[in-house]
Amino acid sequence: MLMHKYHRLQLALLPHRVFWGEIALSLFFSLIIFIPSTSAVDVVRFQNRSLTVGSSLPGVTTTYTVGMQFTTPTNTGSLDMNFCIDPIPYMPCVPPAGLDVSNAVLSSQTGETGWSLEILSANHLRLTRAPTVASNVPSTYVFSNIVNPTFMAHSYAIRMTSFASTDGSGTQIDVGAVTTQITEAIMLETQVPPVLLFCLGQAVSDNCASTSGGNYSDMGFLSDEDTLSAQSQMAVGTNATAGFVITVNGSPPAAGNHVFGVQTTPTLSQKGTTQFGMNLVANTAPAVGIDPDGASGNAVVALDYSQPNHYMFHDGDIVATAPNVSLVSRFTVSYIMNSDPNLHAGVYTTTITYICSGRF
Repeated sequence: MLMHKYHRLQLALLPHRVFWGEIALSLFFSLIIFIPSTSAVDVVRFQNRSLTVGSSLPGVTTTYTVGMQFTTPTNTGSLDMNFCIDPIPYMPCVPPAGLDVSNAVLSSQTGETGWSLEILSANHLRLTRAPTVASNVPSTYVFSNIVNPTFMAHSYAIRMTSFASTDGSGTQIDVGAVTTQITEAIMLETQVPPVLLFCLGQAVSDNCASTSGGNYSDMGFLSDEDTLSAQSQMAVGTNATAGFVITVNGSPPAAGNHVFGVQTTPTLSQKGTTQFGMNLVANTAPAVGIDPDGASGNAVVALDYSQPNHYMFHDGDIVATAPNVSLVSRFTVSYIMNSDPNLHAGVYTTTITYICSGRF
């Protein structure tokens, strides 16, 4: 009896089970049909986007150069630029702290041109023009007088959107973003010490690496028929901004109270007269000396001491100079002595001192 009633109940419910199953299946297919696929919505983006910031230091006033290519060849009348922490266009635009574009100036434009600048807020710029078909050419826009953010936590962006209208209203055409980041500068510091290289000797290498012959020279016996000669060398180099100066200091040769005559103007060597003088060039009468040499080309001999076969001496005279930083130069100093027949007998000596000063 119970089995018979259960069988009758199953028969009664069978049509209802089929009906509700059909309803569920219909709803399922309806969802498949009417839920839109996000992959079917195409977002047209600017191509070859770039951003160059003149300075990455926080809070400084600098230039921003924005580059892109318009993708859609249609009438374009405005280009919005929003400065936001997040580059995603549908996220809230939070301006990076410290950023200020209120005084921005459109300094130059290339590619798609004809734009004028509107400043909408401290983080919002807009380029506008009479609607013109945008071509796919590289375009750059340089904005000056933008104050960098003080925000350095991470990158920030310029969100860009183009419109057919001149006021940024209506349907978007091309979209995209460029990003950058503010950083502290890396400070590199070093110090170049003042350098003055100076050496003396009877012979010196052209870089002062070696000297030879000491600082004493015996010129021999005086005679009214001969000209005595000797030479010494010195080399100098400096990183002084104003170069160097070399002075000669000393007194004429003397034997007790008898003082040798000196030439205070450039004079030819003359046997039989009392003469003491020097120069810093190559000579033929007598054959002594060498012209200056070395790595530097800006070191020169003073005029009075640069005339071949002419000799002079005056205490404190400048004999060589360089006007600015100078590599090592070598100077050969030639000395001559002539005597007349009546010169008082004795050993004539003198000490010549050269002082080189860097003009730092």
